[in-house]
Amino acid sequence: MPNTCVLCNADLPQGITCESIFHEFLALEFNDPSYGQVHFLTVATYMVQHQGYSDEMYAWIQSALQKHLEEGYATESIRQDMAKGPGRTKGIRRPLDAQPLPTISWTMTIADVAAQMYDAESYCKLIEQWGRTTLKEMGPLVLKKI
Repeated sequence: MPNTCVLCNADLPQGITCESIFHEFLALEFNDPSYGQVHFLTVATYMVQHQGYSDEMYAWIQSALQKHLEEGYATESIRQDMAKGPGRTKGIRRPLDAQPLPTISWTMTIADVAAQMYDAESYCKLIEQWGRTTLKEMGPLVLKKI
């Protein structure tokens, strides 16, 4: 029986969830700096694909991803910007009573990264590819401009 994530439509092995993969990735990132260098992309991309952000945060994170992936903007600078961004005065998480977001047929998911990674180098390349793909496809989620 297929196991499909209802939020990102990932095909998952039986008994595995996107959230369980996400937690495995976080453990790798926190325990090994060679994995941890892509932490911002891991969290941002997972949250985008799993409807984790408020409307204001979708606009903010889209801009942050563009700066980081297209201009090389440092993650430390993103952290500093975050302290001044929408999370400073409003919640960054999507409220339970928020309007439903448009459905997106993501062409790359966390399950794809998990299935293809085999070491820190492949992991980081795949996380970056996942981030770039998500950035290209996330436009319909940006309902409000900041």
